[in-house]
Amino acid sequence: MRFVHLRLIGPAIGVVALFIAAMATVPYYGAARIDGEARVQQETLVERNLALWIADIEFALTSWTIWDEAIAKLDNTFDFEWTDRNVGASLIGTSRTRFAAVLKPDDSLLYARTDETVKSRPFFARGAERIVADAEPLVADVRKREAGPKGPGIPKPIAISRIEVIGQDAVLLSASLFQPDFGTAQVSGARAPVLITAMPIGSSLQDFFGTRFLLDDARVSPLSEVAPERARSEIAIGPDGEIQVLSWRPPTPARDMLYQATPLVLTVFVVLLVGGFLLVRISQTTAQMLVGRERMMTHAATHDVLTGLANRALLDAAYFQSISSGPFVVACLDLDGFKGVNDTFGHAIGDDLLRAVATRLRANTRDTDRLFRLGGDEFAILMPSITISDAEAACWRLGEALSAPMYLPGAYPPGHRIEIAASFGLCHVTSPETSRDAAFRSADDALYQAKSLGRGRVVVAETLDAGEQTEATGDLRRAAASLRG
Repeated sequence: MRFVHLRLIGPAIGVVALFIAAMATVPYYGAARIDGEARVQQETLVERNLALWIADIEFALTSWTIWDEAIAKLDNTFDFEWTDRNVGASLIGTSRTRFAAVLKPDDSLLYARTDETVKSRPFFARGAERIVADAEPLVADVRKREAGPKGPGIPKPIAISRIEVIGQDAVLLSASLFQPDFGTAQVSGARAPVLITAMPIGSSLQDFFGTRFLLDDARVSPLSEVAPERARSEIAIGPDGEIQVLSWRPPTPARDMLYQATPLVLTVFVVLLVGGFLLVRISQTTAQMLVGRERMMTHAATHDVLTGLANRALLDAAYFQSISSGPFVVACLDLDGFKGVNDTFGHAIGDDLLRAVATRLRANTRDTDRLFRLGGDEFAILMPSITISDAEAACWRLGEALSAPMYLPGAYPPGHRIEIAASFGLCHVTSPETSRDAAFRSADDALYQAKSLGRGRVVVAETLDAGEQTEATGDLRRAAASLRG
């Protein structure tokens, strides 16, 4: 009888056992898939953030490389004193660059300067000739792009960068092409001089990127030493040419949640309905964690780390949204006197000043206005639902707010007040056919006129004609470096 009962219930027991085993196995496979997708998303966001950071550094170099006077003093007739003052000392004194060199059109060394504070560090102690030799692949890429076709107007920046690691010394090495801006000086030959810069990365490389990109257990090592389960991104070149990889422990929200829910999963074996309910809740929690992590990484990629304002990554979407809602005003502004603050008090106080400027911009603009930091001391405002006369008046008031004295904690002597001003260029966008490049070029031209008139001026651009409304120029026009600050 027992044997008969066993034959009757045996298949049922086997089916139930297989069902329970399937219920226990499926969540583990699902967790592996979700965690794999989270890892790919984070690797992609880290690569994008790294590219944006390097692009910001390269864009900042255009104040020195796209400049008629630089062509005249470096290529037409070499002036050592001018070069040392306006390239070497200026770059080292007003940016985080600690090495600057200029190559002749034949790529031989024309000029080099290394900051005294870094001469003993492994990367810089090798000397200018060795640093320039490291930059040869970058220079070759610059020369290749130099030979390509060129459009009219202000030229596009031509710059290539990479990170090099020697021991614990990490440096961003860049090669940038000198180009004329307004055509008052032209390159004498077929090729222009090239600027080589080296900017140390403040702390250890893993700490710098781990903190900047919110990575867990970030490490920098050769690719051959990275464990397969770790997320990774190629970021640098070692002294022997071996690729250096930034690796980190990838997020595993699904697996972590599954481990925490192990007692509940065991309960599924006894009460399937209760277990199913718990699995649904776990999946919801996992999805919320993934969404939250993605939002954090997306915010880091689309907002300026220093001021918290939106950066260029959001400019196209915001412009499209504004132009779809009707006429609006594009305002470009540039701080007057910012370079002097950096020269007098240092970059830390300069960063504090930019944060204070961002705070005043938020406090003195409408909730519907969109604020952007374009780079350096340049900002932009998209002002919807406003007439050009009201926008001009608003910018005058905003300029008064920015010119009010600031008392920054780190300034010396304590209590010393800092005063700057701001110049504005406005463009009234009335046609949905107006491209973003055309609108910003018009506003930037007006800003250039405002800068030429003195400190704290507001200039309204002329109405765009039909040709300008559809023209796409690629980059915003930059004012001459002699008018900056």
